[in-house]
Amino acid sequence: MTTCSHSDLATKQERLAGNELLAFIEGNSTMSKLELCLGAGYIRQGPGSLKDTQMAAFTDFYEAIMDAKGIDPERNAFADGAWFDKLCTQDKDLYEMIEERCPEFTKLSGEQCQEFMDELSELGITTSSQFEDAYFAQFDYAHDESHYGEFCEYLHTEVNCLEVPEYLVVDWMSSWYRNFRYDFSDLEFDGTVYFFHNHF
Repeated sequence: MTTCSHSDLATKQERLAGNELLAFIEGNSTMSKLELCLGAGYIRQGPGSLKDTQMAAFTDFYEAIMDAKGIDPERNAFADGAWFDKLCTQDKDLYEMIEERCPEFTKLSGEQCQEFMDELSELGITTSSQFEDAYFAQFDYAHDESHYGEFCEYLHTEVNCLEVPEYLVVDWMSSWYRNFRYDFSDLEFDGTVYFFHNHF
């Protein structure tokens, strides 16, 4: 049974899967979810402004766990409430706030919702009040990263209610990289990019 992290060897070894992954998780019950994810070799390049850093690949990690357990990823875990019932009060409140602001989460499995909450924790968002204060907007993910431009334009014209003269050409993408990325964090999940204010 694997009982220690091998995240330092993640570039040399394949990610743990199947029974080996389950044994690793069972043998390291004191590890945090982040430590387990990295320890099993599930590492990815950071999104957007964090693309030069390595982060936990929670999506792949949870999908591998479901596959190892023979769980259908299309099955919604809220059909019997099992996942939600096991959450602590703080996490239940957090999820309910997520669902209130982002109703698309009602269609996801419990494992996927847990993954999103784990990624939120990396941004320092662990309570419902923090999510409520930090959540700003969401846009469809674009491979050319144009969602950053959409967000900046939305922030300027819709939130701040400022008009841009027709003769003025604004490079919204550059605005993100030169200014707004310092005040906001972005989290790409299931084809959507969520923006959160860093000061909450």
